[in-house]
Parts: sequence; C-alpha cells; structure tokens
Amino acid sequence: MSMTRSPDAPVPPDQAQHALQCLTTEHFVLQNARAATIQEANQRADLFLTSVSSATIALSFVAQVTEMGRPFVLFSLILLPCLFFIGLVTFVRAVQVAIEDMVHARGMARIRHYFVELAPVLQRYLVNSTHDDPSAVLVDKGLRPSPLQYFMTTAGMVGTINGAIAGVFTGIVVKSAFGGGMSPGVICGLAVFATCILILRRYHSRAWAAAEESLPARFPGDSGDSES
Repeated sequence: MSMTRSPDAPVPPDQAQHALQCLTTEHFVLQNARAATIQEANQRADLFLTSVSSATIALSFVAQVTEMGRPFVLFSLILLPCLFFIGLVTFVRAVQVAIEDMVHARGMARIRHYFVELAPVLQRYLVNSTHDDPSAVLVDKGLRPSPLQYFMTTAGMVGTINGAIAGVFTGIVVKSAFGGGMSPGVICGLAVFATCILILRRYHSRAWAAAEESLPARFPGDSGDSES
C-alpha cells in the first residue's frame, strides 16, 4: 500500500534543487503578473480621468453657448450617465486588479518563506516579509491598516470621483425638475455623493474580505491567525 506524503513534509534532498528552480520561476512569473496588474490599474484610471476631463471641457463649452439653458441640461443628462458608467466599470475592475495584486504578493511571500526554510540565514537579508497574512503584505508596502487608506487606492479615487459625478447629475435633475433655488439640488447632490461612496466602499470591503477568506494564510506572522 503506497503512502502519501504530507503537503507540509520537507522536500527530500534529491528534489530540493528542482523545487527551488520551480519556485524561482514561479516568483518571477508572480512578479511580472504584479507589474501587469499595476499597469492595467494605471491605464484604466488614466482613461477614466481623461474622460472626466474631456466631459468637463465639453460641458463648459455647452454652458457658455447655451447660457446654461435647456440644451445644457439635456446634454448633461445624456453625458453624465455615460461618464458614471465608465467610472463604475473602472472602479469594479480596479478592485479586481487590487485583489489580483494581493494574491500575487502573498504567493511571493510564501516562496520567500520557503527560501528561509532552506537557508534560515537568508532571513536577515530579506527586506520583504516571509509571512503571507494580510498585515505582513501591508508591511511590504510600508502601510498600516487605516480606514482612510481606501481613498489612497486607485479604486477609492475612482469611486470618489464617480460619486461626485452622480451627485452633480442628481443636482441637475432636481434643479430642472423642481426649479427654485440651488439649495435643493445641492442637498440632494451631496446626499447622493455620500451614499455612492458608502455603497462603493462596502462593495470594495466585501470583495476584499471574500478574497482573503478564500486564501487563508499558511505562514502568518506573530499577529496573524493560523490557518484553520
């Protein structure tokens, strides 16, 4: 009867060299994958910000020509939803890309952990963490857990700008539908702006938590929890 070796059992000496070569290749692949995710996030954010800038210039020209009359309102009601859609899909993809980057970073941390297992002396020469828990991955980036950190991310930036677009759209709708002063439109616009940010923030948190739950830490640090 054949015996199955435990996944946590040490690699036999005659296979250690091959395992090291495989993991070195995997580390290189993950490094390139992280670079690709960062590049995609930057490109999508640039496309969105360029669209916002172009739309703002177009709205200003139309406002000057029409003196912010009915054609300006109609133009805004057509343009702003399209801009919001671009921002929404950019936000969702930015969250997906960030999760992909997190997975790649934790994979690289596991490989570094194997290197230290083979040669413990390497521990003092490594700058990045050899633990794959969330706190260790943040240390690699020089970050600390903070609620405000969300707004420093690409997804947080896109979500905030998208919330502003939704608020402006709501303000224009309220002003054109009910008339009167600017106060009702401003109040409704600010309410939609805050609501949009909260909804997108919640989506981001849930997506990130689901990704971390599906990828439990195998080599947590001192503050991490061991894998169940």
